[in-house]
Amino acid sequence: MVNFAVVGLGMGRNRAQMITDTDGAELKCVVDLQADLAKKTAQELGTDWETDLDDVLGRGDIDCVMVMTPSGTHAEIGIRAAKAGKHVVTTKPMDVSTEACDRLIAACDEAGVKLAVDYQSRYVDSNYRVAEALRRGWLGRPILGEIRFKWFRSDEYFEHNGSWRGTWKMDGGGSLANQGAHLLDIISWFMGDFESVYGEMAIMNHDIETEDIGLAIVRFKSGARGVIVGTTTFPTNAYFSAEVHGTDGGVLIEDVLGGKMRVFGEGLEERLQQINNPIQSIIEDVVSAVEGSGEVRVDGREGRRTVALLEKIYESARIGNSVLS
Repeated sequence: MVNFAVVGLGMGRNRAQMITDTDGAELKCVVDLQADLAKKTAQELGTDWETDLDDVLGRGDIDCVMVMTPSGTHAEIGIRAAKAGKHVVTTKPMDVSTEACDRLIAACDEAGVKLAVDYQSRYVDSNYRVAEALRRGWLGRPILGEIRFKWFRSDEYFEHNGSWRGTWKMDGGGSLANQGAHLLDIISWFMGDFESVYGEMAIMNHDIETEDIGLAIVRFKSGARGVIVGTTTFPTNAYFSAEVHGTDGGVLIEDVLGGKMRVFGEGLEERLQQINNPIQSIIEDVVSAVEGSGEVRVDGREGRRTVALLEKIYESARIGNSVLS
């Protein structure tokens, strides 16, 4: 049994529920600065609650801390948890800079604890099958990977909860850093390390520090190319997609979080269906890794890769030229 505490009860409320629904996992405590929210959530889920993280880190019955707070606090809280001997899970992205990611990785390495980053699209069956097919060479030589999303976010979204969203310090960016983080992880997972990137960003329809439209063209170390398009200015949440093709086949994933896709290439769809995805959620992944002494699907170094790509997109957009990895 792996015992969890969840810190931050925005998205953390969902993950706390997931812990209670997962075999081999037990929710021991929820933590939030808002006492009313922490108490209400604890009562709903039948667990303890706290507002002080130190009280939780001092407990001997907690094995893993899930950090579900604003992005710019992930490393700070994760380092405190690692020093207390707890395994660490951060929500996406891992933090707002590679420097912060490196500090968290080092702290977990020094403490000998697991570090995982919660990218839920990594556990969707179709995405896993495509990644595995690429790894096995079933699509041939990779040619082009694309990620695209057109979503809507209201002004109220950015004003809610202390207005940390849409800031460089706490959100680490705008549409690409927050909503697009899942897709940046997907394209890195599918296509591998990048060699160079050209990016553009703009604020078109929100009063925020960071972009509500982000664009990039990527050259990967394999020689393949990539395209990134993401915005929160569309009238509604229209699509959240990823595409990849190589010399022997292609896949259009129309809903990255839901798994709907179209497959092109002789016999490729049948071969994809033969691939079994053994892990269905971040909680299952952590339980399996901790109890089996294995590795999680997205560890700290894998999580850092998405932040590194994001940093280079923003650097390129600021200077107006492509930049190397």
